[in-house]
Amino acid sequence: MVRQQFMTEMDVRLKEFDDKLARLAARPRPKSEQARMEREKTYYFLKARRDELRDQLLQAQATPDDGWHKFKASMERIYEDMVRYMDETCAKIDGPEHAGLY
Repeated sequence: MVRQQFMTEMDVRLKEFDDKLARLAARPRPKSEQARMEREKTYYFLKARRDELRDQLLQAQATPDDGWHKFKASMERIYEDMVRYMDETCAKIDGPEHAGLY
């Protein structure tokens, strides 16, 4: 049950992250070229990391019960990195008072 609970929770986290990533993309364009480039770079980087996490989730679901733990640690690390990176980039673009979507 622990495995299925983790998989379900990670799937929910990914859906929430997708929503927040869409909100990041929908924000008004920053005025400076550097801020626009930083936001675009962040968006595509986070999208690639999210895809990597989704692939690992699928692999973990297909792995026998005794082998999925190696994916669990990796998925948690990727997710935490994505959240931190999004917040750091938003803080750079918008200032610390509007840091991120988390």
